[in-house]
Amino acid sequence: MEKKEAIREIATKVRLLESKRTLDEGLLTFYVEKLVTDILGYCHRTDFPDALIYSAVDLIRKRFADEDASAGSELGIPSNAPLASVKMDDTEFQFAVSNVDPTGCLADLDFATLKPKLSLYRKVVSWA
Repeated sequence: MEKKEAIREIATKVRLLESKRTLDEGLLTFYVEKLVTDILGYCHRTDFPDALIYSAVDLIRKRFADEDASAGSELGIPSNAPLASVKMDDTEFQFAVSNVDPTGCLADLDFATLKPKLSLYRKVVSWA
C-alpha cells in the first residue's frame, strides 16, 4: 500500500481503538507519519506492507500510553523510563534525564522490538 494510504489506515484504526480519549490530531498524524517513514526507511521500501498495519497501530497506542504514564508520574518520568540515579553507600550519581523526553526513548526501544518482524519485509540494498 502507498505511504499516504498506510498513514490514513493506521490513524483511522488508532482513532477507533482510542475512541474514549480525546486525541490531539496533529500529534497523532506526526507519530503515524514518523513511524511509517521509519519503517519504510528501515525496510528500504516505498510501499508499506499490509501486514505491518496492526503492529504500527499497537506502537502508536503504546506511545500514547507512555505519554499518559509520564504525565501522571512524579517529575513527568514514568517508572519504565531510563535510569535517573544510582546510589550506593555515600556515593550517588545522577544523570541528566530531565532534559530527555522519556517517551521518545521508549518509542525508540519499541521500534527496536519491531525489527524482527520488519526483517521479513526488508529489501536488500547494494551500495556498489
